[in-house]
Amino acid sequence: MKPYILLVLFTGLSQVFSFSQTQQIKPKLKGTYLFTVSVENPNTYEITKVVEVKEPVIEKGILKSTLGYFAVLNGKTIPVELSDTNGDDLHDAMIFEASLPAKYKVDVKIYEAKKKESLQFYKKTQAELWHRVTGKFVDGRYVGGGNFYRFDSIRVPQGFMDHAYFIKYEGPGWESDKVGYRFYLDWRNANDVFGKKKSNMVLQDVGVDGYQTYHQMNEWGMDVLKVGSTLGIGSIAWYNGEKAIRVEKTDSVMCKISSDGLVRSQVKTWYYGWQTGDKKNSVVSLKSIDAGSRMTRELLKFAQPHDKVATGFILDKKAEVFEISSENGNWKALASFGKQSLADDNLGLAIIYPTSQNGRVTKDKINNLVVFEKPLQTVEYYFLAAWEQETNGIKTKEKFEEYLKKSLNMLEGGLKISVKK
Repeated sequence: MKPYILLVLFTGLSQVFSFSQTQQIKPKLKGTYLFTVSVENPNTYEITKVVEVKEPVIEKGILKSTLGYFAVLNGKTIPVELSDTNGDDLHDAMIFEASLPAKYKVDVKIYEAKKKESLQFYKKTQAELWHRVTGKFVDGRYVGGGNFYRFDSIRVPQGFMDHAYFIKYEGPGWESDKVGYRFYLDWRNANDVFGKKKSNMVLQDVGVDGYQTYHQMNEWGMDVLKVGSTLGIGSIAWYNGEKAIRVEKTDSVMCKISSDGLVRSQVKTWYYGWQTGDKKNSVVSLKSIDAGSRMTRELLKFAQPHDKVATGFILDKKAEVFEISSENGNWKALASFGKQSLADDNLGLAIIYPTSQNGRVTKDKINNLVVFEKPLQTVEYYFLAAWEQETNGIKTKEKFEEYLKKSLNMLEGGLKISVKK
């Protein structure tokens, strides 16, 4: 199969990468050595994650090139990207994927690619947004729209309805090599799950032939979650004391693909004038997914502190609900596991949240919920889905619990990072 071309942005300028959808490319790269990052895992368990190097690399302006970067870790060449971790649209971290055994320390050498040098790596994340352009809206539906075209951003049209046949699979999508997600970019604003049976990027081919095909089993997988009126998995909501209400009433909504990267992809959404009860507030959502991970990180930043912010997942009688904590109790998970997928097989769902936000576990008639009752200006949580038909999928509740415990510990367990010449 031919390599594909990926365009990644570095500090406002473009850098071209190529990648293969089917196999790992072993690039023979030439570059200029910049510095070494020492990464230590002091914990008693393995940590496999995308490592964020924030200081002093970004603050001191060490990374200024627009040519792109790569690293050498244990003799292997790996991609390096810049990332926005706090939602302010500025790069504040250098990131790369690493696996560190317990009590392990490694030096990672960082290089700047030489001019006109292509960086060839396997793409392990993706974020996308496609819509039609040649039609028009009639009574909230899009008529005569022709083909879908890929865009970086969109302002949601006023009066936009669900099932308008305007946006490919009804909203933005993002995926890792493990799982895919989307959310409905209309009055529902609910997250859904694409179960994947292969590790390569698939969303670019999903939904181009209509809304029904991805609800049936395909070679790549299928939509595995029935959302309906629920929170699906990890949707943003407000708890009114009786039920969770999604982001249904707003003044306006904008959405942007902030990053379509090799190891991290992000979707950013602005909700202006979100109506909750008798008050309005604006909130910015930054969703991030990393290579090798099922987790989406949701970062919410409100214009004014907001109380009773909620999230959760569908309440299904076929699934067993349980809670689990990290080793030191700094992170918790509310989860379910059972035959709750649309393929009538096992699907695990989970919300992971820091205990510092004082989340309260409850439920309404259709959702399992975590409610952050105190006023917060910033809210952070993770959501994830694990489908048994994934490559090396999780097939039992016991294995899902093990996976969640490991995930919680990796969030809790910090890495020691230092930069040296």
